[in-house]
Amino acid sequence: MTDHRRPPPLGHLRVFVAAARSESVTAAAAELHLTHGVVSHQLHRLQDYLGIALFERNGRGLKLTAAGAAYAEQVGRALAEIGKATEQLLATRNYRRLRITCMPSFAARWLLPRLGSFIARHPELDVEVQSTARLADLQGGEADVALRFGSGHYPGLCCRLLMRDWYYPVCSPAFAERHALAEARQLLDLPLLRSNNELWQPWFAAAGVVGDEPQRGAVFDDSSLMLMAAASGQGIALARHSLAVDDLASGHLRRPFPTTIESAFSYFFGCRLADEPQTAVKAFRDWLFDESSQYCPPEDLTVGKNA
Repeated sequence: MTDHRRPPPLGHLRVFVAAARSESVTAAAAELHLTHGVVSHQLHRLQDYLGIALFERNGRGLKLTAAGAAYAEQVGRALAEIGKATEQLLATRNYRRLRITCMPSFAARWLLPRLGSFIARHPELDVEVQSTARLADLQGGEADVALRFGSGHYPGLCCRLLMRDWYYPVCSPAFAERHALAEARQLLDLPLLRSNNELWQPWFAAAGVVGDEPQRGAVFDDSSLMLMAAASGQGIALARHSLAVDDLASGHLRRPFPTTIESAFSYFFGCRLADEPQTAVKAFRDWLFDESSQYCPPEDLTVGKNA
């Protein structure tokens, strides 16, 4: 039996308020960076817990019931107060640990090779790097700083553009020499390494190659692993410039063709609004943007975007 003296899970309430604000499961999912199914499931769980209908179907959308509208207003105010109290508390704390969350590929390929200089400059800080593809809940206190690859739309956070990115093929020098790479159309007959997040088709179009998106070959859910496979001679990878730039400079990777396309997404620095002035966050932000100022676009940039 449900104990109604206990409040519903906080996550369910956040989903409810977002859905109530837009009266749309799809809009709430986009706002909270959750799937449509997760939002729908949590709304059903909340209504089952309360034993009261909060929404009714309105065509293909949702409409708040009278009880749902009253509950949404009260819960919305309560969540806003919780957020305000949390920001005020965090603003007073003395940072000793700085928690940074970012994608595993960016952590391995760009951040970690450079992070030593920040740690040496700030020995008073304990730095924790959380490498995960999941979007950490900064408002909920899961991390202090987020480095995200996306559109830059992160409601409720202080968000600043860190750097843009581009795509181009890379392979090991030995692979390029073994296959005598001279024309981009040769790629259609060679092993192409694929990532879940980067498609070859936009680059084919920019390079004038007539071919379909590869359906066979090795697929990686981490771009860093894909580049390791390319460096070991297993095939050609479509690489993000930010992740390949150091290996290109060291000679571990080579660009066999000059065609480059701009990514539709960029890297962003994010933190809670109340945290940006804090000593540790500000120190990391200043160091990070100083490092990124040395990051240059590919020299032979070709017009094009990878949507």
